Amino acid sequence: MFKTVARDDTIPNAGLPRSVAQDGTGFVWIATDAGLSRWDGTGFKTYTTQARPGAAALPELMVNQVFADQGGVLWLGMSSEGLLRHDVETDRFVRPPKRTALDHAHVLTMSSDGSGGLLVGSDIGLSHVRRGDHVVTAVPVGPVGGPLARDVQAIHIGRKGVLWVARGPNLFRRRPADRAFQHIKIPGLPTDDVISALHEDIKGELWISTGKSGFYLFDHEGAAHHHPIAVDERTPKLGMMIDAGEGKLWSSSRAGIWVIDPATRRIRRLAHDPLIPASLPEDGLNALFRDRSGLIWAVGDSSLAYVDPSPLRVLSIVSALRTGPGLQPHAAWSVGAAPDGAIWYGTADTPAFRLIPPQPGSAARLEQLPGARRDVQAFAFSERGGSAFAASDEGLFSISLSGTSARKLSAKPWSRLLMDGQTLYSGGKGVGTTDVRNPRAPIPTRWSASLTDQRVRSMAFTTDRAFWVGTAHGLNRVDLATGTVTQIRPSAGLAPGLKANYVSTLLGDRKGRLWAGTAGGGITIYVRNARHWRPLRHLGRLEGLPHDTVDKILEGRDGAIWVSTDGGIARIDPLRLTITTLRPSDGVAFIANWTGGGDVLPDGRILFAGFGGLTLIDPSAPERNSVAAPLRFTSVISGAQSLAGLAGNDSLPIGRAQRDLTAEFAKLDYASSREQAYAYRLSPLETEWTRVDAFHRVARYTNLPAGQSTLEIRAIAPTSGSRLRPIGAPLTLELNVEHRWYETLLFRATAILGLFLVIYSLYHLRMRATLRRQKLLEDLVKDRTTKLLVSQSELEKLAYTDTLTGLGNRRLFGEALTRHVNNAESQPFSLLLIDLDRFKRINDELGHDVGDALLVEVADRLTDAVRQRDSIFRLGGDEFAILLTGISDERAVTDACQRLYNSFSTTVSIGQHEVRADLSVGIALGTDGSVSNETMYKLADVALYDAKRAGRGTWRLSQSTPG
Repeated sequence: MFKTVARDDTIPNAGLPRSVAQDGTGFVWIATDAGLSRWDGTGFKTYTTQARPGAAALPELMVNQVFADQGGVLWLGMSSEGLLRHDVETDRFVRPPKRTALDHAHVLTMSSDGSGGLLVGSDIGLSHVRRGDHVVTAVPVGPVGGPLARDVQAIHIGRKGVLWVARGPNLFRRRPADRAFQHIKIPGLPTDDVISALHEDIKGELWISTGKSGFYLFDHEGAAHHHPIAVDERTPKLGMMIDAGEGKLWSSSRAGIWVIDPATRRIRRLAHDPLIPASLPEDGLNALFRDRSGLIWAVGDSSLAYVDPSPLRVLSIVSALRTGPGLQPHAAWSVGAAPDGAIWYGTADTPAFRLIPPQPGSAARLEQLPGARRDVQAFAFSERGGSAFAASDEGLFSISLSGTSARKLSAKPWSRLLMDGQTLYSGGKGVGTTDVRNPRAPIPTRWSASLTDQRVRSMAFTTDRAFWVGTAHGLNRVDLATGTVTQIRPSAGLAPGLKANYVSTLLGDRKGRLWAGTAGGGITIYVRNARHWRPLRHLGRLEGLPHDTVDKILEGRDGAIWVSTDGGIARIDPLRLTITTLRPSDGVAFIANWTGGGDVLPDGRILFAGFGGLTLIDPSAPERNSVAAPLRFTSVISGAQSLAGLAGNDSLPIGRAQRDLTAEFAKLDYASSREQAYAYRLSPLETEWTRVDAFHRVARYTNLPAGQSTLEIRAIAPTSGSRLRPIGAPLTLELNVEHRWYETLLFRATAILGLFLVIYSLYHLRMRATLRRQKLLEDLVKDRTTKLLVSQSELEKLAYTDTLTGLGNRRLFGEALTRHVNNAESQPFSLLLIDLDRFKRINDELGHDVGDALLVEVADRLTDAVRQRDSIFRLGGDEFAILLTGISDERAVTDACQRLYNSFSTTVSIGQHEVRADLSVGIALGTDGSVSNETMYKLADVALYDAKRAGRGTWRLSQSTPG
């Protein structure tokens, strides 16, 4: 999953990136045709031909190459100004000490000589820069007595000290015992081709990339092997090669990245995929670079991005969910972990599939599962591993574990499954049970009618064998022996308890607790106390959850609780109940997990279905270590002076006229740089730490006190709470502020001692009072913020609900319609506008109480007539709206409308009155993502008008096309 740092106009000076390197202090440098830029994780510092405060001037704009030698010294290869070295102490660019022809050469490539020095390839040939004194000498390349090679474009030193040099199609080799280079012929390489890169693999064999002919390999026997590549029947131009770790080599090209596995000599391509946002930003690459943390940086014509080639803890799965090249990857709505390690998943518009893990020498593959054609919402597997079950809108299916056969057990829609021994519990409209030894249609349970709502959203057992059912309107505890149902509804206030009606996920952990996740109300943990269950703790956004809408709760093998939400994934410590959010730097690519899919694989890995792909977490893998990344000053300014070369633990003298200090800093952990938090203080003046985020990482002080003080800076965990959780070593800067004349010992000896003590005491009292008032204000703001968040949560519930019917109101309808319109191309839908015929006459003749009761009954019948995944809203008066998800053809809409009218075939009994509710329906189909909400609504409204004009009590489909 590539993460883009800069693209197009965000690249400094709109330059064309050419090369990237990391110096000894940890900064990443980017060479462009418009100057040089230094990246610190959140911002660029640019260097051009114009000197600016804190940035020295370059002799020319065109920087071809940047390279850091073994000592961490940064070298610049220029287009016409030869070789420059970056002096960290002065932040200037200097030439090697003696004048040579390299001073005005066109540098093409640079490489380490293996002993701390530097090898430079340019249009004048090969040059060597000696370690220490940086003296430059020319290195003749070519056989004895033959012509010398110029335009050296590729250099590589192997593990045994063999030096390889390439010029055009010519390859030269010099062993440690040789006095001159030997010309090595490459069979089959055209004379008009160019060798662009050389790299020795982990086996000691040499790989060669070319401009027109793909790859060549020289094995241990000296034999050359040609490995052609092609994209659209054309061979792309290859660029540089790098060691990507785990024995792999990566090569840049004008057609993406080529990954070489030397063990098998297989080559595969990584390319930009417009259907996957986290793919390579572009195919036209100029360079690759691997930094010290293992991240690989890709430099394109108009982008700079990085990727972790071997994530250990979190793996995002996207491209494996596509059935063919160029096709949109499936959006997994539901997932199940099969006993054989395969991942089963269902989508909204296609049949279910199973993803079979890769075997040695093969890739993962997809197999379509038989049974339901679409909308598979849950999977369950028998404990003995003999069969599987899939619940969908088309019914319940029994599927062989091999995925070769299926049998339909029930045509009734089901949405949730729970396997308990030999019994399968199916949830949908109520709960049914099936004996998996002789699977048949689920038998409805007698106690389902006593649930808080018939729409079952989650099920779980706790260790005391209590059966828990979460519905759209509350939580239920069922005694299976007696059929007794205990209803649990939301509680108001700050006390622990259920905070929302919609119970989306349930988990009974091995400690006997029940975890209830809700939509908008976070998690409530229940424990059994003697004979009674009580809420133990509520966890929400204020306690550290990424979002209050909880989609899935799972328990790992170690007892840790894993939670997916609409705002990300978190891990909860089962004992302390502390929450750790998994961030993008941990490898999490998908934030929204509203589909609610998740399971635990047989090997203990945690699986979640997110909006965009699958997230696979290995709890046993080590967490990403960001401690080793250095904490550095990026800029230090005192007065009009910009100071360079401050790496930390330095001393800074400040003159009597310069009493101000501005220090910017950054932890050079590029994978988490934008998530990093910091704290700083000036001791002994300050005892409290000032916290800042990654985009405000600057400490500013004016009127510094005379004498010695220390600026302390620490990188801290973003969710540190009230206590600091430092990451890595601190960064310090000793300040020595020079005394002014009236601050000298002579003046103090002649001044009135008492007045001095008063002033001194008032100064410190004022500072303490200021800090105390600031602390009181912060506490007050925190208290009021907590109360406002609670009030806001209650107001949001009222703002989106129609108080009469309990349906969503017009505001919620508008937001839901916006989401459906934005996703119309991948998830078509239908909009139904419904109006009650002659409702005004009912109000006028029978009274508003009868009219209100009729509206409530209409809402209930509409709810029973549509699927659970469809949405119903009351827009006002007698006007209703329905959004049918996944239905976009006329036949399916006709079936849905027929179900609506069938539900109103009988009269409504209200007191002593028998009232008949007739509907007029206008329908618009949403298949085009470019259409606006207003257009969709207008089309449905016009169709509603046509229905009423046709005599009422009927429906009409809009004859216009959206857009």
